[in-house]
Amino acid sequence: MTERKSDRPHVVLVVIDAARADHFSAYGYARETTPFLDRVAREGVRCTHAVATAPGSLAAHASLFTGLHAVTHGVSDERPRLRAEPRVLAECLRDAGYRTAAFCTNPAVSPETGFDRGFDVFVTQRPAGRLAGRAISYGRRAGDRLLRRDDAGARRTNEALEAWVEGGQGPFFAFVHYNEAQAPFRLPHPYDRHFLTRTVASAQVRSVNREILHFAADPESLTGADWSVFAALYDAALRYIDMRLEEIAAWLQLRGWWDDTLFVVTADHGQSLGEHGRVGHNLDLSDSVLRVPLILRCPGRVPQGFVSEEVAQSIDLMPTILRLAGVEPPEGLHGHALLERGRATRGPDFAVAERYRPRLTGLLRKFPGLDVRGLDVREKAIRTRRYKYVWRSDECNAFFDLQADPGESANLIESYGAEAEALRERLFDWLASVEKFDFHGAEDAVSGTPRGRRGSDRAAGTAGL
Repeated sequence: MTERKSDRPHVVLVVIDAARADHFSAYGYARETTPFLDRVAREGVRCTHAVATAPGSLAAHASLFTGLHAVTHGVSDERPRLRAEPRVLAECLRDAGYRTAAFCTNPAVSPETGFDRGFDVFVTQRPAGRLAGRAISYGRRAGDRLLRRDDAGARRTNEALEAWVEGGQGPFFAFVHYNEAQAPFRLPHPYDRHFLTRTVASAQVRSVNREILHFAADPESLTGADWSVFAALYDAALRYIDMRLEEIAAWLQLRGWWDDTLFVVTADHGQSLGEHGRVGHNLDLSDSVLRVPLILRCPGRVPQGFVSEEVAQSIDLMPTILRLAGVEPPEGLHGHALLERGRATRGPDFAVAERYRPRLTGLLRKFPGLDVRGLDVREKAIRTRRYKYVWRSDECNAFFDLQADPGESANLIESYGAEAEALRERLFDWLASVEKFDFHGAEDAVSGTPRGRRGSDRAAGTAGL
């Protein structure tokens, strides 16, 4: 049974946690990690210069849902809760007549952290009740392992999405989050060995997958062969997610809804895979963490086979989706609509990313005495197509020529003094121009009432740092 065509498209927004663009075959990666998304990109728009606004899930998702940078919306590991204002994407779509639902297993993006605002339904796959919930979750995972279908929630996410869509009428907005690209990787067979050769022993795979976080304390603990295994597992996770995305499309196509759906795929942030002696994310503002995929498809509303070279960020998703859905975006957004009247719009000359102090208690509990002074800082980066300037609260600042050194291996802040100072000025001018959340004046990190202020000079511009 097919649904009558609506003046407004259905919207499926997919966020793949920790997915870096340069490991997508849709972006030229050697391994075929995303064959389905390759096809979606050919049928829609692929953005080549999409940059995350933050290296962590909390701040990045808040920017995606509000169209604002973290310095304004105030969500970070320092204050892990989305406040009651400003308006978010789901609220705007629900007020316009959309059914809204979220499917996310990441506890950082959940009703507990305020991200359920605007959603009629929020599926976390965590049963209510502490003891009973643990027992149910353990039983589910044990059964999934026995049937060799264990993952980080993608299979049940798709099942819940299908059931929810079938249970109502009218245009719908579904936020879908996949966590499979996060280490340690949980992948069902045969994806658990998809890019591994037969000579790689299962014991080595289990060891690397289990002990990867020890790399934070001992950078020499992994060999070159270990890193090859880790990269293969990461790529296999992307291939598995790609299969689940194709499953959604096939189901929508079967019901005649696929070509009437705005399908958006992106990532909250990327992932370091050994670059700069690091693994994971939220540890720095390197391009391995900031460069993310962004693909949009919707026949008749989104150009077909178009590659946008314009700078795009997480803050642009809210106004873009609303415009394509025929809904007027709220005023005061930092982002802009990437597409207007079937054409790409002009992007800004630079992107800004922010990193606030991460929660390091778990790392210190596992590795007592670990020197975390280099991690326990705030950072802000301003990035053009060629250069990147990174400000740090300990003033160990950095400057990179991304064209000559895409791996950011050489800090040129001394030899490129004039260029570095020019980008620093642009960063501070930008900070002075935006409204800033008062991190120091916010009451309680979870339940307090936040306060904001607007800065109009250089001194106020540093307040958000």
